[in-house]
Amino acid sequence: MENEKTSHLTFNLQEIIQKISTELFESELNPEITDKIKIESQQLAQFLDVTEQQAWFFAIIYVQQSMFFTCDLSEIMSELAIKTSKFAKYRQDIITLIDKRIIKSDSERVSKKKVQRANFKFMRIYDNVMEAVYHNIPISEANKAEQLDIYEFCNAISDFIEERNQKNISTDHLFGEVSALEMYNPHIEAIDKLIEMNISMFDRTLLYEICDDMVRGGGETGVETTLKDIYDSTKQKYTKIREITESTSRLLETNLIVVNSSNFVSDVTITLTTTAIELLLGQDAEMFIKKHTLKDVISADSIATKQLYFDEKFQKQIDFFQTSLKNEKFTAMQTRLQEVAMPKGVAAVFYGAPGTGKTESVYQIAKATGRDVLYVDISQTKSMWFGDSEKRIKAVFSDYTRLCKKNIIKPILLFNEADAVLGKRKDNNASNVAQTENAIQNIILEQIEKNEGIIIATTNLVDNLDSAFERRFLFKLKFEMPSVEAKKQIWKSKLNWLDDTQASELSARFHFSGGEIDNIARKAIINEVITGNRATITDLVEYCETERLIGKNGKKLGF
Repeated sequence: MENEKTSHLTFNLQEIIQKISTELFESELNPEITDKIKIESQQLAQFLDVTEQQAWFFAIIYVQQSMFFTCDLSEIMSELAIKTSKFAKYRQDIITLIDKRIIKSDSERVSKKKVQRANFKFMRIYDNVMEAVYHNIPISEANKAEQLDIYEFCNAISDFIEERNQKNISTDHLFGEVSALEMYNPHIEAIDKLIEMNISMFDRTLLYEICDDMVRGGGETGVETTLKDIYDSTKQKYTKIREITESTSRLLETNLIVVNSSNFVSDVTITLTTTAIELLLGQDAEMFIKKHTLKDVISADSIATKQLYFDEKFQKQIDFFQTSLKNEKFTAMQTRLQEVAMPKGVAAVFYGAPGTGKTESVYQIAKATGRDVLYVDISQTKSMWFGDSEKRIKAVFSDYTRLCKKNIIKPILLFNEADAVLGKRKDNNASNVAQTENAIQNIILEQIEKNEGIIIATTNLVDNLDSAFERRFLFKLKFEMPSVEAKKQIWKSKLNWLDDTQASELSARFHFSGGEIDNIARKAIINEVITGNRATITDLVEYCETERLIGKNGKKLGF
């Protein structure tokens, strides 16, 4: 492989550099001497894509670095025997070598305004250029040989951030190194995508560092400590901290990071979103995306089959909805809707009194159609931190999109007991809570519009459903309190030893929901376990009479 690379150049770079450096020693850049190395200067200039004069300075720095010497402008001037006053006109040549990412240098600051001195410190040649000279190959070939994968890339940037933290390099130098690494690794697709998204150099650097933290340790990245490592300016550091904690950062706008808030800035941490992990790691993303717990994703196979009892008219609505979610029907339906340019997703709201079977119906439909359920508890998405609730709800939809891609059969996204976000809009001027709830509503409405899967919301609301949601829910299923006949079937299914007369008596006497009947049946079973005796009809009546709480006015509470 090395022989193949060496054949790219017809001249020997190291011999050329050695000859140029030797001839220029104490030459004061005399034209009679520089003419002697005209051919060598042209060859080195061609290799570097610079002028002959710039090639001379490169040769001197290369030799100094090869001998493990540090190199700054004073040493170059000493090597050439040129006074400071006469060297000023060559300063731009050094700057060009830096701009072209051929050499790197730390520049001193005269004042807090960052005015740079003319004498650059600790000049060194980039590793890829040194490698090209060593192997006598074009720089482009060395770049290919030295290309990094995403893990090595992020780790290299993390190492440069550590150098900045040790004050070995400046922030400007750090960003220069990041820019060079991006330029030399064009095969990393994430780089171009981030630039297309208008993510700044700072934000990209921070994103790479968070990725390295995640890959190496799996933990969260501290905002204050990381920004302290990146910035040598305290003002810049706190400006960026404010952007992140006040949710004005471009990384938050593009859903690439999540801020894990705390009472103290020193404890605030950031992590990558699913979107960012997929963008950076591609096919490897799944290994680093946190798996959902059983509380979040409920497998269709894990759902126990239960018989639910509704009146005939409502059962037809349930059956129609369930049939539409059978996979082959659902796929055909989506294809047809796409052909006529209509939204492909299905959104439904199950509403009605507590205990009427809304949530259980979702589970039974999921079981019958072979669909997993991504369960969302709206109360868990709320946060005391401004803007944090919105980020959490966006993360829910990102997770659902990922699950849809992963599963052959699209899962159901279930917003259970979503009363707080399905109700009529509040005045934004009323409170921060009202603003947050309205913002969450806007996000859910937007996502329903974009949805290509199945979203079901359950709510106890009957008359307070916001009209914007009412329009967007394709299916609206109202769960009424069960009829006497339905209650009779529920009683007998829960306590199979009841005869028709007993079940009819309980159904007619007590206006209960299925959930309340379930509670009473559980009490009867507990009684049997404790006493060894089956509950009598008298016991059941007593349980029924004490099922509902009694208010101060002596009336039973509930429906």
